[in-house]
Amino acid sequence: MQSFEQNLIVALRHATAGVHESIEQLAIMRRIMSSSVTRADYCHYLFVLRDLYTPLEAALYTAIDCETQLRLGVRPKLPALLADLNEQMAMNTDETFVTANTITPANIVIQNINHLVGSLYVLEGATLGGRTIARHLRRVLGDELGAAWFLDFHGEQTSTVWKQFAGALDELCAEQRLESDAVIAGALATFDDLYRQLARCE
Repeated sequence: MQSFEQNLIVALRHATAGVHESIEQLAIMRRIMSSSVTRADYCHYLFVLRDLYTPLEAALYTAIDCETQLRLGVRPKLPALLADLNEQMAMNTDETFVTANTITPANIVIQNINHLVGSLYVLEGATLGGRTIARHLRRVLGDELGAAWFLDFHGEQTSTVWKQFAGALDELCAEQRLESDAVIAGALATFDDLYRQLARCE
């Protein structure tokens, strides 16, 4: 039987289940998954996520070392999100949406590698839900959805990439390079922050 230290991914899932469910119940999330969702709702959703991901990914990918990034198989998703916004704006105008210098980065404090990895767990887990959202929006919006590079970030490789990430988490924990309780604390802090920000946009 594997120890708790070797099942960090399972412990994270259980520890964050409550706040994850709370986020799914927010109005913005219920709207994006409704049968009456519009392209305007989708664009609003992208704008909100842009404001969340811009400071968070900047902090994470500046602080976390390249070796750990490679091992976990993670890479920034903001470029894909901005590409989707540009595509949506181009549907209404000949000029693409300008994203530079439009956001004031939040004061995000990254405590240590455990907090970093906990935050990455939140963002990587969101890719699983993103693919579900993309499929729903494709059914409702059809071609109006566009490429959905951000929501369907890993495409057909979503499950494979997630398994790599989960396996790497457990390995790093087994090697005592991560402290499970601290990683969970980082994930919970990130989830709580995202909840507050998403709730404010309602």
